[in-house]
Amino acid sequence: MATHRIPILGFNTLPDASGNVFFEPYSVKATNDIFRHGHFIFNDTATRDLLYGAFNVPKNYVGTASVVIVWTTTAITGNVVWDFDYRTVAGDDAASLDQATVEEAVTVTDAAPSATDERMEVSIALTSANFAADETAEFLIARDGAGGPGTDTIAAAVQLVGLYFQYNDA
Repeated sequence: MATHRIPILGFNTLPDASGNVFFEPYSVKATNDIFRHGHFIFNDTATRDLLYGAFNVPKNYVGTASVVIVWTTTAITGNVVWDFDYRTVAGDDAASLDQATVEEAVTVTDAAPSATDERMEVSIALTSANFAADETAEFLIARDGAGGPGTDTIAAAVQLVGLYFQYNDA
């Protein structure tokens, strides 16, 4: 059995309409301006800012599902609260992609880096039985500054560097 990690941010990733979540080159917030890959910025610390997406569950999926969040910030104090909500849709002409509820909503609180722009990684376990090979997983990831289970106290923008679906195969 092997553990796999696949990126789930992509062409169909869309920020909410608040204007507080947007795509930006890393060189805008970085000091050295050498690497110009993009990050999603979660700017607001007082609301629940959302980024939406979807991915296909890999054919070799067996279980042990989790989502891995890679992030950074210019702040060195406080906590960030991440919410990950999702729904899976299976079948061929069997289920609607237009659902009104989520299948599971999970949250994690992570402390700010010890120095500006350090790479941070946190994972959230998902209910493995909710996923099956070839299903479509629709999701949203949020920086939750509006309260929730933890308290988001980072007084700066948070940069989402990567978002990964991690799982085991047979």
